[in-house]
Amino acid sequence: MAAVPPLRPVTLPMPVAAATGAAARAHGAYGVHGAHGLVVAPAMGTAPGRPRVARAAGSGGTAKAARGVVALGFTLAIVGGLTSLLQLSWSFGGWAFGLQWAFFLLQAWPQRSEKLYDASGSLTHLALILTALLLEPLKSPRQILLSLCAVVWCTRLGTFLFNRIAQDGKDTRFTELKKNFWTFSIAWNFQVLWVFLLQLPVTLVNSVPQPALGILDLLGLSMWCVGFLTEAVADGQKFAFRGKAENRKKFIKSGLWRFSRHPNYFGEILMWLGLCTSFMSCVTSGSQLLVWISPAFNALLLLRVSGVPMLEKAGEEKWGSDPEYQHYMKNTSCIVPWFPASEYKGPKAPKST
Repeated sequence: MAAVPPLRPVTLPMPVAAATGAAARAHGAYGVHGAHGLVVAPAMGTAPGRPRVARAAGSGGTAKAARGVVALGFTLAIVGGLTSLLQLSWSFGGWAFGLQWAFFLLQAWPQRSEKLYDASGSLTHLALILTALLLEPLKSPRQILLSLCAVVWCTRLGTFLFNRIAQDGKDTRFTELKKNFWTFSIAWNFQVLWVFLLQLPVTLVNSVPQPALGILDLLGLSMWCVGFLTEAVADGQKFAFRGKAENRKKFIKSGLWRFSRHPNYFGEILMWLGLCTSFMSCVTSGSQLLVWISPAFNALLLLRVSGVPMLEKAGEEKWGSDPEYQHYMKNTSCIVPWFPASEYKGPKAPKST
C-alpha cells in the first residue's frame, strides 16, 4: 500500500488532553510502540528558581480557576444543548456529572489521586447504558443489542484500565493537574463530555420509537462484531508478543500488525460506526443525525490527538534509525488493514548494547 502521510497531532490544552485520552490510553498500552496513551506535557510550570506555592497564588491561581470555570461551562453547554436538541432524558447528563463530580470531590481531590479516574469513567458509561435501558419497561431487540454491545465494550475497557493503574500506582500525566483544584477538575469535566458523546447511539436508540430490525441493523451489528474481534485479536497478539523476553526491544509486525500499524484502533472505530449504522434505522428527524458525533469524536481522539500521533512519535524516537522499522512505517497502512507493499529484505539494524 502507498505510504500514508504522517498525521499531525491536534494540540489540546493539557487538562483537555488528559481527560480525553482514556480509550486511547487503553489501546496505547497494546499499541505498536508499547505503553503509551496521551502523554501530557505540563503547561503551567513555574519560572526557574521561583517557588511553586507563590505561583499557585495570585494571578496564576486566578487563571487556573478561570480555566476550570470555562471548562465546566463548556461541558454543561454541550451536554445541555444536545440533551435539549435531541430530546434526551436529563438523567443522562445528571448521572454523568453526578458520578464524575462525586468521585472528584470525595476521593480524587482530597487524596490528590487519579487512581479511580479511569474506573469512574467506565462506571459512568455503565450508568448511562443502564439508565437508557430502564427508561421504559419494554425494550426492542435493537435497544437490547446496542446496549449489550456498549456494556461489553466498557467492561473490557474498564477492566484493563483499572488493572493497569493498580499495577502502575499512578499516571504521571496528572502530576501537574492535581496540584490545583480547578485544573484537576477540568479532567473530570471533560470525562463527562467523553462519556456523554460516545454513548449517544445508546442513549438515543433508547429514546426514540423502534421499527423492526432491518438491513441497517444487520450491517451495523456485523461491523461491531468485526471491530470487536479485530481489536481483541490485535490486543491479544500484542500482549503475547511483548510477553516474550526476546521481543522486549522489538516492534511488532506480525499477525494483524502486518497489515495495519494500528489494527486495534481500526477495530475501536469500526465498533462505534457500527452502532451508529444500526441506529440509522430509527432516525425520524434531522437532529438525530448528530449521533455521528460519537464515532467522529472517538476517531478524532485516536487519529489526531491521543492515539496515532503520540504513539508514532514515541516509535520514531525508539526505532527511527532501524531501516526495517522505516520500511514498516512507509509500506504499512496506518489504520485500515491492507496488504503491505513488500516484505523487508534489507539488512537488519545492529543490536543495541
